[in-house]
Amino acid sequence: MNPTPSALHYPDVVSRSANSNSKQAASNYAAGLKMASLFSEHVLLYPFDVLRRQIQVNNEAVKYHLSPVSVFPVLFKISSQGPAALWKGVLTSLAYNGLVVATDNFLQDLIPVKKSKHNRTQQLRRVIRNIAVRTTAYLIVSPIYYIMLIESVQSVSASDGNLLDGIRDTLIRFVPYSSTITGGRSKMLPIWQILIPAVGLMTGRFICEKILYKIILPTLNAIQEADRYRKRKQRRTAQLSMDDDYETEENVLLFETTYASLIARIAAGFFGQVLFYPVETIVHRLHVQGVRAIIDNTDTGVGVLPINSSIYYTDFWSCFKSIEETEGSSGLYKGIGCVLLKFSLLYGGMLLAHGVAKKFVIDNKPAIPTSPSVTTTTATTTRPTWRHEPTTTITTESGQW
Repeated sequence: MNPTPSALHYPDVVSRSANSNSKQAASNYAAGLKMASLFSEHVLLYPFDVLRRQIQVNNEAVKYHLSPVSVFPVLFKISSQGPAALWKGVLTSLAYNGLVVATDNFLQDLIPVKKSKHNRTQQLRRVIRNIAVRTTAYLIVSPIYYIMLIESVQSVSASDGNLLDGIRDTLIRFVPYSSTITGGRSKMLPIWQILIPAVGLMTGRFICEKILYKIILPTLNAIQEADRYRKRKQRRTAQLSMDDDYETEENVLLFETTYASLIARIAAGFFGQVLFYPVETIVHRLHVQGVRAIIDNTDTGVGVLPINSSIYYTDFWSCFKSIEETEGSSGLYKGIGCVLLKFSLLYGGMLLAHGVAKKFVIDNKPAIPTSPSVTTTTATTTRPTWRHEPTTTITTESGQW
């Protein structure tokens, strides 16, 4: 007697449905991890950037905060002023980063790369175009960077939160100033004296991060490929089916490549920050010179103090020499503990999110039903030998009798 259609199972259909759900989960993981990385770096961990900039421009600070240990107590005391004290200027920061990316994309489409017969020439032209476009984008959006910097270092307890002050100071820099025009801001440097160091800082850090990313990412991929090869041998030793092995490998590959790309970007950003940190300190000092800004006390975290206006920097090199003489070489690295702490938390968060998502999506893969050929074979072997019925052959690939 032939089995009824309701008793039939289609392992291929069930397997493909499970694999489709697994692929969708892996794709959602990749998109979610990227969004979580961007949100954590630019919003959740933004208070470390605020404290770092205040420490950099505080030329009278006694504590340099070179290690992450001294950062938490000060940040905790400043947080008593409210959330606005930690996330001041976050909207301007997001607008600045968004405008840089939007301007870069617009110029990329506007300036195509000329085709060449040689691949190296084509790649060289593309690299030069990318650097030139990003430099132009930084140049166009540089006034927003100045407004963001002033808004983030200004203490909330001593500020009325007027954004027009930063815009006014930005416009003043485009005019050959005098004490009459600037209303006492005679120490403010014109825009062309701080524009070259500022754009040079951003472009140099951009090139450094790109180079480091190209070095770190292949290294991580090679390490992960060796680990996948080892696990592939273990699965085959455990006699898993080829379809299951292929689908699992495909999903793991999407997980690992996404994670490696994010870790490479975080590592490149960290080393770029550290290598160009002295330049950033000088650029921030030049930006706030002559500005009537009151910052938080970065030594104790309690109270406010004005930026020392007795020291006058004429250009980039005079600022460098003044810091070396009055604050020492370590003065160029004031607040670098905030960078160490921020990227440590960012890496730890991405590592935790990756481990949890991989545990739920890859390790908890639904089991595939047993092939019906096994059941039929068992039933056939238990039949009495005196009843000769035609054996039924099942083709599992097509799912038909």
